[in-house]
Amino acid sequence: MLHGYFDLPTFTFFDEKNIWTGSLYKTFNYRIIPKKRKPEDEEKSELYAVVWYGMMCFDKANGYAAEYHLEFSPEGLEKCIEVLTEEFEKYKKIRRDL
Repeated sequence: MLHGYFDLPTFTFFDEKNIWTGSLYKTFNYRIIPKKRKPEDEEKSELYAVVWYGMMCFDKANGYAAEYHLEFSPEGLEKCIEVLTEEFEKYKKIRRDL
């Protein structure tokens, strides 16, 4: 589903433990990783989102411009879209300097 700049799947996609990676303007990259825990685990489930700049893939990126730990829920995905949009707005202002 299209959410402003981002074309992301619904929460069900992440609930099935799928990872989503995308990019904008070729050098603004993001990845959303579901970390779904078992009920008996001490750590809570979360959506882990990272942003990095450049032409390198996720595995080769040299650090992240931002990272977020969000609630593992449809509301958490909405918050993820919100923070990714904020990060992209920041990126648009500095991209010529990169």
